[in-house]
Amino acid sequence: MKNNYHYIIGLLALLSFASCSSEDHFFNLQGSVKGMPPQSVVLEELGFNETKLIDSTTSDKEGRFHLKGIYGEPGLYRLKLGSQEILVVIDGEKINLKSDWQHPADYTAEGSPGSNSLAAFMKRYINANEEMLALEMVADSLNAASAPDSMITMVQADLDSRSKAFRAYVKQVSDTTKSLPVAIYAVSKLLSDNSELDYMKTFAGNLSKRFADNQLLTEFKDKVKERLASQEKTSGPRIGSVAPDFTLVSLDGKQIALSAFRGKYVLIDFWASWCPPCRAENPNVVAAYEKFKSKNFTILGVSLDKDKDKWQEAVTKDKLGWNHVSDLQGWESTVAALYGVQSIPANFLVDPAGKIIATDLRGDDLEKVLTAKLNGETLVQK
Repeated sequence: MKNNYHYIIGLLALLSFASCSSEDHFFNLQGSVKGMPPQSVVLEELGFNETKLIDSTTSDKEGRFHLKGIYGEPGLYRLKLGSQEILVVIDGEKINLKSDWQHPADYTAEGSPGSNSLAAFMKRYINANEEMLALEMVADSLNAASAPDSMITMVQADLDSRSKAFRAYVKQVSDTTKSLPVAIYAVSKLLSDNSELDYMKTFAGNLSKRFADNQLLTEFKDKVKERLASQEKTSGPRIGSVAPDFTLVSLDGKQIALSAFRGKYVLIDFWASWCPPCRAENPNVVAAYEKFKSKNFTILGVSLDKDKDKWQEAVTKDKLGWNHVSDLQGWESTVAALYGVQSIPANFLVDPAGKIIATDLRGDDLEKVLTAKLNGETLVQK
């Protein structure tokens, strides 16, 4: 899947490279890592365009070290302990960091509330990421083994639940932390998700109410503006707009146009046989299709495959009984570009008039939205 990896790296890099305030502060970082053998210890300030070396030393046989430097505004720093690395916030003049060599990132930092907040966030982030990755691997294995749909659906439901819970946690930390570097670092975990751009806009707008204006805050808000402007150019159609028409070739060689389905609710479903999250999500799409296919609803699958045989095999194996089209150009698909698709699975729900009424429906959200629309209820997608 595509993501905004380079953008996130650049954003995180700006966290502490903002210009120093009018009053610089000297800081001393005393460290003690239980069980760490003598080795090099390096402190680096993460810069917007560069990484700046602040200080370096060698730890003693007790795992102790001392680093010092000057900082203007609180920022994000990287502490390199030999081959291991941890992130800290320099926001105090006397910081006493304690950890264990087996789990150096699980530290406490007396004198640095930002570091303690960051360590707690990183611990939960790492654990959640490992759990979700494990579930994705399980879902992929079940698909490969042609496991019953009920098993795949159960795993996907668990994955969706964990993902939603973690996203809520990221927002809670970002919205409530008293450390600006931590707030920005935490929220960066949502930057690769285009569906969170509205939240990012609101979040950036509220920063000036929570923190005193400084260079870091200003540069971050500028970056969010750039991100939104960039997305505006590549995001494709939005909710409320008419879905752009297109024509692609089906598996049996027929030309199929989106406009041919005018008068029905249509889910334009972007996926690929090689995409594990897509394959794990397919049982949910199948369930919605079977429930509503007789109620003026259909699906048009748009594959980002390049291999027609693998595309066909996945359609058959996952029992996707609707129309499927592709230009077999992978990420170079003209329709994916037309709709601003940067990651899959992705989908657009189009009403009988041809207008987009919802996007990126996962899990049971598709069934909920279709139930609401077919019952004449007002739809408000969050």
